Amino acid sequence: MSKTTTASAPRWRALLALLAGLTLGFTSLPAHAADEVRLLKAFSSVSSRYGQVWQDVSYTLVVKNLAYEKFVYIQQKQPDGSWVLLPASYAGPANNGFELWKVTQQYQSWGTEPQPTRDLEFVARFVVGGTSYWDNNGGANYQLGRNDGPLLNGTHVLVDGNFWRANGDLDVSVDVKNLAYAKNVTVVYTTDGWATSHEAAASYVNGYTYAYAYIQSPNAQNVERWQAHVPAISGTALQFYVRYEVNGQTYWDSNFGYNYQPVRQTP
Repeated sequence: MSKTTTASAPRWRALLALLAGLTLGFTSLPAHAADEVRLLKAFSSVSSRYGQVWQDVSYTLVVKNLAYEKFVYIQQKQPDGSWVLLPASYAGPANNGFELWKVTQQYQSWGTEPQPTRDLEFVARFVVGGTSYWDNNGGANYQLGRNDGPLLNGTHVLVDGNFWRANGDLDVSVDVKNLAYAKNVTVVYTTDGWATSHEAAASYVNGYTYAYAYIQSPNAQNVERWQAHVPAISGTALQFYVRYEVNGQTYWDSNFGYNYQPVRQTP
């Protein structure tokens, strides 16, 4: 599916949208969205090194493509109680007329204006055609501790990332909701366009690092980290999806039907 929108818009239009948000204020409003916008994942971690401390924050949203021109935000509460709009950028298609948008933010303890780390309270906002849609977690707003790691919403399994080893092996990191003690997490992959397929069982990880932060697994949001190892493969046409089996149910992450297609950098 071709990309139907871009994250960029003329600067003056983005400024007008931001001013409109400031005019409306930053108080939490009742949720208006049915499926127009929803939080998919939020992540926060606090790193410390050489006496410096910083917080990495990211948000991933699923947005309905109602028009080419749109504005997508995270509305986040500041430590002083005020609210700020964090503009999102287009991140890719999500099939069936939906798109992925993402916000990344870093709060640093160094510099002339240090920004302290903070626990997060936030909502998702989508502005299109003069109408604002909200996902505010049913009126409760979303909450995420400063070093919780991932929060999953509306999904039980989601690939966090993948890493190519020098020998051609691929490591795949997967986040799953801890729905029961007994579970199976499997990466299903192909190198020939699904003429044949193979499976790599993932293993539970009881803790992991992000930058210089340590994230417990399961975390305060009851999300576990699992990791699968795909042995060295020939060619570059690798595709994979993830199967999560728990409580007699099976859940999937197929990258919204596109499958994951990691690109290996060649020298």
